[in-house]
Amino acid sequence: MARILERSVNTDFLNFYNVEGLENCDPLELTIKVWDRYGTVPKDGDPASAKGAFIAAIVICDTCDKGVQLDRSILGG
Repeated sequence: MARILERSVNTDFLNFYNVEGLENCDPLELTIKVWDRYGTVPKDGDPASAKGAFIAAIVICDTCDKGVQLDRSILGG
């Protein structure tokens, strides 16, 4: 099941996974939806993190509708 990352970690996510194609977009205007590898979803109350065992992610700019799709080979999941 997919989940949306907290916007506070968007910049860290973009940098950690070297996301390209959204350089002109404000990181706080992005929605990052990730799919966690089975059994790796953070527990309730865990601090927000840009890093995880992701198998896929979609990053969409809420302002201009640009988007980037990331797969397992990029995310290391």
